[in-house]
Amino acid sequence: MFIISYASIGIFLFILGSSGNGLCIFVFLREKFRNRIIAPYFIVLLFADSIYLLFRLSKLFYYSRTLLNQNENSEGSWSSTLFARAYRHATQTWPQILVPLVHPETYMRFSIILMCIISVQRTVMISRSSKRLVLPATYNHRHKHKWIFLFIILAFVFAYAFEFASLTLFCSKSNNRDISYEWFMYMNTYMTNSTYLLTNTMIDQPDSLKCVNYVLKSLQEQQNQSSIIYNNSICTKEQFMNILSHYFDQHQKSIVHLIQKILYNQTGEPIARNEIRRKFHFHECLFRQEPNFFHSHYNFMYSRRFGFNRHTLILGKIIYSDHMRRKKTMTIYLI
Repeated sequence: MFIISYASIGIFLFILGSSGNGLCIFVFLREKFRNRIIAPYFIVLLFADSIYLLFRLSKLFYYSRTLLNQNENSEGSWSSTLFARAYRHATQTWPQILVPLVHPETYMRFSIILMCIISVQRTVMISRSSKRLVLPATYNHRHKHKWIFLFIILAFVFAYAFEFASLTLFCSKSNNRDISYEWFMYMNTYMTNSTYLLTNTMIDQPDSLKCVNYVLKSLQEQQNQSSIIYNNSICTKEQFMNILSHYFDQHQKSIVHLIQKILYNQTGEPIARNEIRRKFHFHECLFRQEPNFFHSHYNFMYSRRFGFNRHTLILGKIIYSDHMRRKKTMTIYLI
């Protein structure tokens, strides 16, 4: 019932907002306003606002299962399922170059850049008019519309370029095996009650589960990681490292929850689900780096003070920090 209400409210807001934008567009298309230099800018901004509402709604439906802690098989409304599937298809199957077109942040940035251009242009025009006490004669209809459309296209190109770079600039080629192994050893030493989060994901792979359980048992018996004797009939060290690398690279709820708990215990700082995906699970960018190099320079490339991609991380950070303050516990919950 809650999901049905959630979807209904979202669709109602989209229809309400788009209807208002449509009425404003009709007003600006009237002959009285159509010939004004500011009209094309506002018409484009109204269209961009409607597109932003559409993709923001789709994105909310797509992440609703995570935000509301729902299971993948839980039932929802037809509308929320349709929007979620459409957004999933676009973001995960389209070529990387087209993905920014379905991100609402692209159209928000486009609107901001275009508003800056409008402000500068209006300032220049008013300055000229105040000096001459009339509108500049150079702004005939042909000249006016040529520059308006050029500025609109230029603003969208800049917005697209920034979004494309922020989504695809840097990432790791693959999972960092050394980090996965360190997580496992830390979990076995300080978080033995959390090992089920890892082993539960291996239930459908008995060989992997048998290997991990064998290592866990060996560590508990010997209490010395350097003295582990790998049994070839069960698994070798290389096989064990491959298993850890594979499962810690999965963006499943239990794995993300485990990584959040480990990092929180190690650093004392909460980390959002989106940042975990960007730092450890994303491998499809333009400039893929070696895992060790990427993680050693991650804080510089994605710094919130200077980094290229801070807009993809800051929202999750704010939400997660607020969530932790409300809970006031050492347990890390998924966002």
